[in-house]
Amino acid sequence: MLSRRKFLAFLATLPGLGWATRSGAATVGDDRVITHAKIHPAIGIARVGNSRDGFFLGPEAPAEPALPAGSYKDKKGALKRQAARFRIYGYNAAGEVVRELTADNATVTWHAHLANKKGAWYQFQLALDLPEAAQPGAALSRRRNPQIRGAARAQLVIDPGPRTITGKAVSGAAYQFDTGKFRNLPVPLGELRTDESGRLLVLGGFGLSRALNGQPTQEFANNDNWHDDIADGPVEAQVTLEGRALPVEGAWVVVGPPNYAPALKTVRTLHDLMFDCAVAWGFSKAPEKVSFTRHIAPIFRRLSGLQWVNHGFATVFGFGAEYDADKILPRLADAAEANRALRREIFEKFRNPKDGRLGKLLWPFLYGDAWDSLNNNEPDVTVRVERSMAPVSDLHLGWLKKWADGDFINDLATAPPAPKSLADFPLTEQPSALDEAALAFCVADAFHPGCEVTWPIRHRSLYIGHLRLRRRPPDQAEPDYGEILTPVTALAANGPLSASGPGDLTRWMAIPWQTDTASCLWAYDVFRTSESLPTFWPARVPNEVLAESDYRVAVDVTQPIARRQAAFATRRNWFRGLGDDPNQMVTNFHRVGLIEARPGATDAAQLPAQMFVESKPDLVLPEERPGARNAVGRAYRQIAERWRKAVGKINLG
Repeated sequence: MLSRRKFLAFLATLPGLGWATRSGAATVGDDRVITHAKIHPAIGIARVGNSRDGFFLGPEAPAEPALPAGSYKDKKGALKRQAARFRIYGYNAAGEVVRELTADNATVTWHAHLANKKGAWYQFQLALDLPEAAQPGAALSRRRNPQIRGAARAQLVIDPGPRTITGKAVSGAAYQFDTGKFRNLPVPLGELRTDESGRLLVLGGFGLSRALNGQPTQEFANNDNWHDDIADGPVEAQVTLEGRALPVEGAWVVVGPPNYAPALKTVRTLHDLMFDCAVAWGFSKAPEKVSFTRHIAPIFRRLSGLQWVNHGFATVFGFGAEYDADKILPRLADAAEANRALRREIFEKFRNPKDGRLGKLLWPFLYGDAWDSLNNNEPDVTVRVERSMAPVSDLHLGWLKKWADGDFINDLATAPPAPKSLADFPLTEQPSALDEAALAFCVADAFHPGCEVTWPIRHRSLYIGHLRLRRRPPDQAEPDYGEILTPVTALAANGPLSASGPGDLTRWMAIPWQTDTASCLWAYDVFRTSESLPTFWPARVPNEVLAESDYRVAVDVTQPIARRQAAFATRRNWFRGLGDDPNQMVTNFHRVGLIEARPGATDAAQLPAQMFVESKPDLVLPEERPGARNAVGRAYRQIAERWRKAVGKINLG
């Protein structure tokens, strides 16, 4: 006996009944009827670069591998831009995915609007939702460029207006955001294109940051008379399917700085933070069971992954270290009672602001939003401000607690590999995969102010649903919040977090972005634990890296193993070619190296079989200057001795 669905599908194939779509799906009483559509990812991430000859697509699967070494720069050495690609999925009345809608099966017209409002916004001093921001004596968030007053402040907003595009493989001058100005300076913010199926590509600017009068920058976040070409704004679409106009849920795009370590993830990603928020706000549900493979192992793998961008992480979590994920995960995955003590010991190493333990040696060794509120005279073990160091997310802490108690599924050996591309996901899971992938390579710690976005992203008032931002109507002017933006005003019901327009997410960020990138480093005297820790954003902005010259020694099997190990253990300052002047980053942001995957040692028992190596910077490096060779040789011998001592102390508990 035919089911109702099969019967309707059969009728749809008969000529003359008028129930069939061009794809052959019934349009009456069938769960394949598309009633509405959504754009994914809900928040897409593009990135600036100075190459005019190419670009690459941002990740579309959470576990998508980075591109092969050499793919992120063009033949001239210029840094390629990262494009954000947006897709449209059709949903039925029950909210289930039916299929992707493209120019091949629907009529699609895209609209996007990028703007940069940094110069017309307020200074960044501290995240205004922190208690420290409201304390007496806290630095005030005054207007940037206060010398420009009244209606003239509109000249500080770089707003080329919206652009519209439709069709397959379309590009050209008509789709460029190139008519905006910072006062009298033209500032291109990027462009729209479509791919061969009519999906939208949003590309950002070329990393252009400059001052009106040529003066150098003065600080990390608030440089008057300066602009950059970071931007953000809404992405919308009009879709007609079988003669019906579908309601379409829009998305947002953020154009951020480059990703200098594209294969690595930080410990708490932006997606981790947003999923944590979504559960707290009732937008999403937390998993009922803790899977070791999906929920626990990634935390340890990310900690170990940071060995390639920070020497302190290499010492604790890197190859051969006590908490090297590759070696310790099999034991951590064992739920046996015999391993409970080890699991509990490791769980206690994670920072949990709610348990009163605020020690600087707790994991994950990352600065928090209020790091500069620390008192230099605080004791070593505890600190006055709990937000000075970053925890993992609340959900992660909950998962880790269950894991420590043995309440988890040990699927380390049985779970299928994570899909490496969007096509590897079932259709129904592709939208959420796109949403996660876009944010999984962005950082959530520390929002001071941050890399891609900052603290407003964690406020419920900004959203109408999971990752869907509330729009401010184009004809609705935003209120004037006064000369100083206070925490009370910033968090008010009718304040700047109540709705968003073009440029509103990135206006809270540093201006220009390069000075923040070159200033938020590691091992400041405030709350310093070592020469390398704590640190800010090593997964996006590396600290200490394995240079190509040291890599070549490490993989050279004709060299003595002690020398190879010493070369491998050497980590060099990623900024070493720029000197101590943050202004160098403004003009040379594309000349620094990228951290890329390379084949490792063929004798993997001695050294890793895969290494993440700094591509050679297009800069004069200290180790290449006259007399550097002997100094490097001495350093190798010293590091070899430290390496032998460290390996001799390996203890998995």
